[in-house]
Amino acid sequence: MSGWMNFPYSGMSESSLFRSMLIGISGNQETLATSQPKAANKEEWLEAIKKFSVPRSALNAIVMEYLAKEGFKGAAMAFKQEVGLNADVDMQLLGEQTKVRKAVEAGDIQTAMELVNDFDPDILDTNPKLYFHLQQQQLLELIRKGQTEDALVFAQNELSARGEEHPEYLEELEQVMGLLAFDDPNQGPFADMLHNSQRMKVASELNDAILASQNKRSVDRLSTLMKMVHWAQKELKERHIVCPTMDNISSSTLNSS
Repeated sequence: MSGWMNFPYSGMSESSLFRSMLIGISGNQETLATSQPKAANKEEWLEAIKKFSVPRSALNAIVMEYLAKEGFKGAAMAFKQEVGLNADVDMQLLGEQTKVRKAVEAGDIQTAMELVNDFDPDILDTNPKLYFHLQQQQLLELIRKGQTEDALVFAQNELSARGEEHPEYLEELEQVMGLLAFDDPNQGPFADMLHNSQRMKVASELNDAILASQNKRSVDRLSTLMKMVHWAQKELKERHIVCPTMDNISSSTLNSS
């Protein structure tokens, strides 16, 4: 699959980069294989990290790729202009992604589905699980609005048959229907399905399907690198290397060893 833009790491893969950092920070190859404990305080760790220089252009490209992949058109264009990045972005596709994402995150699932069908009707026709999740989100929106009767009718008319056709969907459907057993669904065990994070999850799933339909990369390198951070920390811990860790990716704060 094609990506959004060239990734200027001079041929170094994400895994190679992190492997080099592990070896450089904690010692040589043999040090990584030893079970002897080794500790580094926060200051030593930050000093070691400074030895690894990543070009600003590479970091800008990673951020730009994430913004474009996720369909944040306004942010992507503002960032591109601010840093003077020469990135070739499919503006028409990005515009479609942005409209669809905004509709889902606003809870207007019907509009999102219409936009996707106008763009490429095969996306929903060939993704039954995605279509189920969109209909399930429509049900959740009715529950959020307190429209219990409408929610029951919608579930009976639109989702019950899908549950019979696809037994693997039943557990998710039962969780949603379980919300209706409470006078206040926000107090139920599956109340998190009513949070905005659920809308964002569905929006990302739909966005990935749009990208796949256009043979675009559906996994951006920023997300991959964040996973590699967790992998690297796990590797160091297993090798009894005590060091500061980044437990909260969103704040990028290192906790002292």
